[in-house]
Amino acid sequence: MKSSRNETVKNSVGRALFVALSVLLQAAWIVGLVLLLNDYYYAVSLITSVLAFLVVLNLYGKQMTGPMKASWIILILFFPVMGLCIYLMFGRPNCTRVMRRRFERLQQRTQDLLPDSETVLARMEEQDKGIANQLRYFSRRAGFPAYENTDVEYYATAEEGLEAQKQTLRQAEHFIFMEYHAIEDSESFHGLEEILVEKVRQGVEVRLLYDDMGSMGFISPAFIKRMEKLGIQCRVFNPLMPVLNIFMNNRDHRKITVIDGKVGFTGGYNLADEYFNLTHPFGWWKDTGVKLTGDAVPSLTVMFLTMWNGIKETDKDFAPLM
Repeated sequence: MKSSRNETVKNSVGRALFVALSVLLQAAWIVGLVLLLNDYYYAVSLITSVLAFLVVLNLYGKQMTGPMKASWIILILFFPVMGLCIYLMFGRPNCTRVMRRRFERLQQRTQDLLPDSETVLARMEEQDKGIANQLRYFSRRAGFPAYENTDVEYYATAEEGLEAQKQTLRQAEHFIFMEYHAIEDSESFHGLEEILVEKVRQGVEVRLLYDDMGSMGFISPAFIKRMEKLGIQCRVFNPLMPVLNIFMNNRDHRKITVIDGKVGFTGGYNLADEYFNLTHPFGWWKDTGVKLTGDAVPSLTVMFLTMWNGIKETDKDFAPLM
């Protein structure tokens, strides 16, 4: 796969296979351990039954939805050994506590940077109480306010969205933040790369963030080194590791571009050729995008900065970037 700088940036399929093999070996070791314990069936059965009973009591007192609680209780009671193993691996929020606390701390830091939406909600309530209640729910649950004074431009195809994105990127004066699930070091991205490199030369700060699993088939860690050489700050979210770790299932599916905190792009398309019908691995691709201009854009800025600093906390003051 050739880059626009006559270098080869390989994909990470080989690394993915190594990770998969390592995880399978660890899983095989666990299965072998379980089989070994069959020699002590009665003791293991007694212990797991007691543990299952205690876990079910704990689940019964937890604050979670009824269907989810019932599903875990039924699984553990009917299949104690398997149910406990699955619950210990996937059912405990404590497994991701460190990362969750980091993001909560970052969200607290950015909370004061966003406006209070009560005035907006009060005006909306006068027009449509149902919509106002929905907006209030979203605001409380997601932590992002409702906005007025925002123009929204819709692009019926990913190709139209990308072209509009390029035009707006050329007007950047201070910073460009880009966060995508998948980036392919090929034609569609190269058109953006030329603009980003030019903006770097003009003194614009450019940051690029991508998800490791989403980009696994397109690029390798060498991509980060090449971006850094070009003056583009680049980070990867949640790199795959050859360790059995349930946090590997947490992926970044956002598609965000923020320009100077004034204009934002989002939608369904990633920065890979298949989304713009330059290649057709899944047939003709149909995706859409939107452009936001106005008061709502700082929410996209906060989303990006939270994820960027969640990987490595380097911004001491977010205010200048809003």
